[in-house]
Amino acid sequence: MRKLLLYAIFMMAFAAHLTIGKRVLILPGPTTSHTKYLTNVARELVKKGHGVWLTMPDFMVAKGVLDTTNFTVIEYATLPDLEETRMSRFRDNHLQGQSQDLRPLFEMTIKYSDMLLSNASFFREVESLRPEFVVLDNLPFMKALTIIPYRLHIPFSFVGSVYEPVAQRVPFSPAVTPSPFFGFSQNMTFFQRVQNTLMVLYGLVWRGDPMVRKDAVARYAPEMPYLPIDMLAAKAEIWLVEMDHILDYPRPSLPNVKLIGGTATGPAKPLPPEFKSFVDGATEGVVIVSFGTFVLNLPKGISDKIFNILQGLPMKTIFRSSLPSPNPSKILTSTWIPQNDLLAHQNTKVFVSHCGKNGQYEALFHAVPVVATPLFADQFHNAERMRVKGMAETVDLRTVTEEELKSTILKVATDPRYKQAVSTASELFRIEFGVPMERAAFWLDHVMKYGGTYMRSAGQEMPYYKFLGVDVFGFIFAVLFFLVVLVGTCIFLVLKCLCRQKPKRD
Repeated sequence: MRKLLLYAIFMMAFAAHLTIGKRVLILPGPTTSHTKYLTNVARELVKKGHGVWLTMPDFMVAKGVLDTTNFTVIEYATLPDLEETRMSRFRDNHLQGQSQDLRPLFEMTIKYSDMLLSNASFFREVESLRPEFVVLDNLPFMKALTIIPYRLHIPFSFVGSVYEPVAQRVPFSPAVTPSPFFGFSQNMTFFQRVQNTLMVLYGLVWRGDPMVRKDAVARYAPEMPYLPIDMLAAKAEIWLVEMDHILDYPRPSLPNVKLIGGTATGPAKPLPPEFKSFVDGATEGVVIVSFGTFVLNLPKGISDKIFNILQGLPMKTIFRSSLPSPNPSKILTSTWIPQNDLLAHQNTKVFVSHCGKNGQYEALFHAVPVVATPLFADQFHNAERMRVKGMAETVDLRTVTEEELKSTILKVATDPRYKQAVSTASELFRIEFGVPMERAAFWLDHVMKYGGTYMRSAGQEMPYYKFLGVDVFGFIFAVLFFLVVLVGTCIFLVLKCLCRQKPKRD
């Protein structure tokens, strides 16, 4: 009888545990790298007892390169292979020595938001799930998708790469908070501070959202009370930003803006057999080479240069590329690699990388020094922050010679200073941030249970002009101007009066 009673209590406790879970909808940005880290967060939320649905564009589902176990994928149609179309322009412009034009990116992201928000069948499918909480990728253009939880009358949060102090209402100074659009460190020169400040002012003129329609709420949620999109986004329960002060630079924050590191990384999983046998047999060490999802086939001159270098190294190489290997016993090429797990292997000596955020955090977590080859967007910023902290060296793939690239790879792989710097940073990172995907799931679970109201700043309830004190400074300026005009007028009248009363000479 006692055993039955204990069993009944156990089952009731287990059932109670299940019932506290929420129905969570996750909306990643339409790129593989961003969807990857949110799938990690999704699995951690499932472990905490939540039911999770994650949206994914059809072209990404067709690739089948992401682990979607333990949660449900909601597939939707959008622009054909949006990520390749969007990113290939930046990749090709850089490799051809051309300047980057952001206008096509703005136009494409607005078009993506328009297609998804006007997709009535997609919204009905989401609504039928009866979600209780929404997690959005905090890419700038994804702020438009806050309209979905707004229409569903449910709370939402952001998880992702972008630290936006103005949008998040975090007081900051552009003198020490570099924009990711520039490859500046936190120690900027005068003219770098001028550029950085002008970038902030540009964002303010655009209300921080050049990728979002300012009338998005009126356009796609006419039945709801109107809110500017920045005020709607500011209602997030919490912002989980994939940054830290160990790999990156110290940045101001608020209680509901948490810096959590990179959720793409974590403890290694067992390697697939073909990769395991290759790296286990690399007694001289392994070089991992990857330029990201969008750069699998470099221009011939650059790819020939890289293959010549890799064949001359004493180490073996795993190269993420669609090109065939000239020497498969020494260079393993593949269009997909288990990057996090390879970087965790004891034989891995150096990572040649474009410095995308996910790969950089994987290198940090597993203490692998980097040869940085930035190509576009925030990669120059990412490369510079590793270089100034002694964990990497940077080269330009377009101009670096074979000898220079080979010597740089060997230097970073063998000079103990690089390994020591990244090992110390890795240890600090693990102590303070643990496993970032678990940290993200903890905070999301926390605000689902307790809400995020107690962490909100009054500034997050204000429009930009109030938060930045424009109304106060305007009032002070107006009063001072009035006083100056008043005093000036009085002085003028007194002098005029004195001149009239001055006696005339005979």
